[in-house]
Amino acid sequence: MENLFIARQPIYDLNQTVMGYELLYRNGNVDKAIFEDANQASCETIINSFMHIGIDSLIGSALAFINLPNDFLVIESLTPMFREQTVLEILEDIEPTTETIEGIKRLKSQGYRIALDDFEYDDKFIPFLNLADYVKIDVLGKDEATIRQQLNTVSKFDVTIIAEKVETQEMYILCKEINFEYFQGFFFCRPQLVTQKHIPTNKAVALNLLNKLQNPDIDFNELESILAQDIALSYKFLRYINSAAFSLRREIDSIKDAITLLGLVNTRNWVSMILMTRSVDSKPDELITIAMIRGKMCELLAEKNKPDIKAQMFIVGLFSVLDALMDMEMIDLLDTIILSSPIKMALLDHSGDHGAILEQVLQYEAFNWDELIKTGIESDIFTDSYLEAVNWTKIQMAAIK
Repeated sequence: MENLFIARQPIYDLNQTVMGYELLYRNGNVDKAIFEDANQASCETIINSFMHIGIDSLIGSALAFINLPNDFLVIESLTPMFREQTVLEILEDIEPTTETIEGIKRLKSQGYRIALDDFEYDDKFIPFLNLADYVKIDVLGKDEATIRQQLNTVSKFDVTIIAEKVETQEMYILCKEINFEYFQGFFFCRPQLVTQKHIPTNKAVALNLLNKLQNPDIDFNELESILAQDIALSYKFLRYINSAAFSLRREIDSIKDAITLLGLVNTRNWVSMILMTRSVDSKPDELITIAMIRGKMCELLAEKNKPDIKAQMFIVGLFSVLDALMDMEMIDLLDTIILSSPIKMALLDHSGDHGAILEQVLQYEAFNWDELIKTGIESDIFTDSYLEAVNWTKIQMAAIK
């Protein structure tokens, strides 16, 4: 997997449930290396990544939306794998020639679903629309009239339409109002606009506990007393520790026993995760998943590059979505939690060593490969850390639930 970056972005339905992930692949040095056939190189990268990683590790039972280079359409030997879960995205620069149309027909006959990516209507694309299962309409920077016009035109065809690049809560609300059914973008990772400053009671309790958990001088007895304040939390914590995720040889039947086994740092981290899942019933599970992947990836990157701050990086990644979870500005939230200055500055403006690692994780998440290359860190370190974080999060979420 040399020089291979891999990431995923969720696609949500109206219930904020993930129906699929777009998978992004790229040779990390593509801007520096010279290929005789760059399109062919992209094809090999996709195939190799599936062979090395495995689709289950990346998407579980969801659909995999994969960008399809032109060669995949016209060269039959390059047919990709895993057709049951695969949606092949026809890129916006692929022209509807006789070859490409016949290529899509061949892939459809083999059981693949087809999506049109970054689609803008033109009569010449009618043959593609007649074959497509999904159409992605790019809404970034578009006004309501333009989006409605595109949506109304595409809706005349038998396709499922996805609003793509939905970056804000306001755009998400607009897309729902004009009857998009699926949404892709970073809108869940930004706070909702609210007209009141007070924190709802259940979230206030969670923040209070999170506050106490961040005290570096907290001891086993104090941590046990915090957990004991909430019977449901105590039960969930013990059930979590006894889950298959920990492969314990004996059951843990007391809070203090569990804390002793895990240690203070791990206990703080895991209790923080549980508290966050309990306090955000109105938010999609995927937002918690994103937080946990960020936390674990931050921790793994720190372990390799800044081991002295590894213990603090999980909370940095986990709390990076706190504003979206609580629907408040990060600066206001951090006033309610006792955190060290480096962690606060990392969360506020991504400064310092802590902030640099968080920024790398966010760049990876946003597919900004060129920025990652500038760090001088081997691409395998990012890819391996991301995949390990995804797999770890899958196990932890199953245990928490």
